Amino acid sequence: MRQFEAERSYDVAPERLVLLWRDLAFLRAVDARYGGVAEPEISEDAGRVVVRRQRELPVDRLPGFVRRLMSGSTIMQVDSWPVKPSGERIDGEWRVEGRGIPATMSGTQRVTATGAGCRCSVIGSIGVSAPLIGGSIEEIAVREVRTLIGKEQDLAAQWLAEHPGDVAG
Repeated sequence: MRQFEAERSYDVAPERLVLLWRDLAFLRAVDARYGGVAEPEISEDAGRVVVRRQRELPVDRLPGFVRRLMSGSTIMQVDSWPVKPSGERIDGEWRVEGRGIPATMSGTQRVTATGAGCRCSVIGSIGVSAPLIGGSIEEIAVREVRTLIGKEQDLAAQWLAEHPGDVAG
């Protein structure tokens, strides 16, 4: 099991950033750039907003020995946030599920107020159930996930700058 963390600072209040991560227009833009294959689903469950996004993994970027272990390449990313985000710290959860993929991925997202805005920390773990080569695959997966998180966080900052006050709750 490999642990990782990725952080990004934003010039907005924590509530605004959390609302962005469940804004349908923003989610569509993210999915259009980064492998979305279906309309994002947003629902409420037990006091949480749950966002489900189906994605296609970029298997062409993976080494052959990894591709041979996979019988599928479609994953479901599930994020969960408080219905009414507020306060100095807002915690979310995430997980990735996929059939035919010998890996588990999950973690938390923590949005914390800073003097001029907020900081988003994505903390996660990736485990691969493949004898002898699981650790190597975990390293590849961590690298790819961190790259994707960075790209999504960059897009979020750009979106917030280009759409001031235009985030649905």
